[in-house]
Amino acid sequence: MKTVHTTRILLWTPIILIGYFISAQIGFNIAFLNSQVSPVWPPEGVALSSLLLLGPAALPGIYLGATLANFYNNPHFQTAFIIGIGNTLSSYVNYRIIKRVTEKTDPLYSTKDLIYFLSIGTFPGSFLSAVMGVTSLWYWDFLSSELYFNVFFTWFSGEMLGFLIVAPLLYVWFYPKTKLNLELSKQLELFLWLIIVYISGSIAFSDEWPLLFVPIPFVIVTSIRFRQFGATLSTVVLSYIAVTLTIEGKGVFARRDASGLSINDSLIFLDAFLFCISGIAYFLVTATRERERAQETSLKSLQVLNELKEKANEELELKVLERTAVIEEQRIEIEKQLDMAKRIQESLFPQKEIIPNGVEIEFKNIPMMKVGGDLYDIVWRPEKQELGVFICDVSGHGIPAALLSALVKTSLEKWKEDPSDLKENLESIRNQIMPNLREHFVTASLLHLQTDTGVLTFARAGHFPLFIIRKSGALVSLKPMGRIITPIFDILAEEEKFQLEKGDLIVMLTDGLTEAREPSTLQMFGEDKLLRLVTDLRNKPLLTIRDEVFQSVIHLSGGIRAIQDDLTLGLIRYTGINEEKVMVGL
Repeated sequence: MKTVHTTRILLWTPIILIGYFISAQIGFNIAFLNSQVSPVWPPEGVALSSLLLLGPAALPGIYLGATLANFYNNPHFQTAFIIGIGNTLSSYVNYRIIKRVTEKTDPLYSTKDLIYFLSIGTFPGSFLSAVMGVTSLWYWDFLSSELYFNVFFTWFSGEMLGFLIVAPLLYVWFYPKTKLNLELSKQLELFLWLIIVYISGSIAFSDEWPLLFVPIPFVIVTSIRFRQFGATLSTVVLSYIAVTLTIEGKGVFARRDASGLSINDSLIFLDAFLFCISGIAYFLVTATRERERAQETSLKSLQVLNELKEKANEELELKVLERTAVIEEQRIEIEKQLDMAKRIQESLFPQKEIIPNGVEIEFKNIPMMKVGGDLYDIVWRPEKQELGVFICDVSGHGIPAALLSALVKTSLEKWKEDPSDLKENLESIRNQIMPNLREHFVTASLLHLQTDTGVLTFARAGHFPLFIIRKSGALVSLKPMGRIITPIFDILAEEEKFQLEKGDLIVMLTDGLTEAREPSTLQMFGEDKLLRLVTDLRNKPLLTIRDEVFQSVIHLSGGIRAIQDDLTLGLIRYTGINEEKVMVGL
């Protein structure tokens, strides 16, 4: 392997050296300001294309060619040595950047790699070569300090044009994987288009008819007709005539100042123009090639699919039938398990008739799925004439929420023993369920009512306020402080008291009722609409109020199967100790 590499270097070094030397003489022939500074430096195109095609094996030929060419033009060993290093490093740095970012050495055959080449594959090397070359000329007194930056920009522009124009031409025409196989008529057509590009370029960069846009469509047509071969040739022809005429002071890019023609300014603007034209040509080619490759891949894939289709149909149908049967069995089993889970969850709600003195109570829950995360519970202690009510909403839906609500149910034992200390009971609930919450959270409310006196105490943990509709229709909202139940922070709940009067109606709910949406407009049912409805019906039996609310919410949602959250509503009417007692409806 090492012998092969050495042989390759020995074979290509003289070829690259000769090519570099000849192209350098072309560049020196149009040099100005300094005999070693050319506005177009074709050797950099030779160097970069050699590296892209051969790899580091091209480095000896590049360095020897660069050093010999510069020494031949200006017989000063030190500057020739330094400039040779700069020219070699310039191409090698750009080569390494292109290979690193594209992970290949053919940047002109895909749009992404072309973007990398045009953006970061030319500038660093050009800048490095200009710094080393111009500085060496200045250091050994071949260049005055006043002309340093003028020469620097000219050098830099020449390097850029070499990379942008010459390198793609040589790379495309010597790339072993692509060959231009054209009939004689096609060859003549290509030659004709190049002549048209030359003539239109002469017009565009003349003083008589400075029509800059004239060559653009011809470059585009040549690129589309002959792909990368047409693109590189047409841009080289246009660049040649553009640079030649601009240096002569002709065309729209010939910039003049007080001392006459400013070649540096002219070339800077010309480079931008040529960069755009060459970029357009190259992008057209790469986009067309990528589309053709995609079409070829699609056709091949389609052929393979068609071949496999007949063989796969029978197997697919059989597997579909088998899978359908399995899915149906699984569906039936899941339905059974959900029915069982539903029965279990229903057992979490109060199962016995509770008939407190002095109040009527009506609660109802409809889960979005067969199970859900809403929960309520009621405690009645007749010996103390006190009523306790709990309601909560676990985040999420379905089985996960149902499991958490079951966990909440187990945490209510302390509250059932003493429903009067609301703040302590909320903290107790949080402490018991906190290890299992994780990303979930719970909102909850606790209500304590002395039915003999009508004194009501309310506390909440991020849940809805307690709504009290007076017999007159006035609305009272109790909103004590209290944060949602999460593992992150304490509840910090506060209690708020209120004196009920006979006929007052208490409303407790979860957000599924207020956030129900109309399917087409997404308009929510809303808290205000719910409270207005209850207020209008406040003198009706609680069962009637409850059913009217649920019917309105479900109708707005588009039916019972369309509800998007669990629905829970609790109604408590204070009637006083001597009022008729109404059984709890579940």
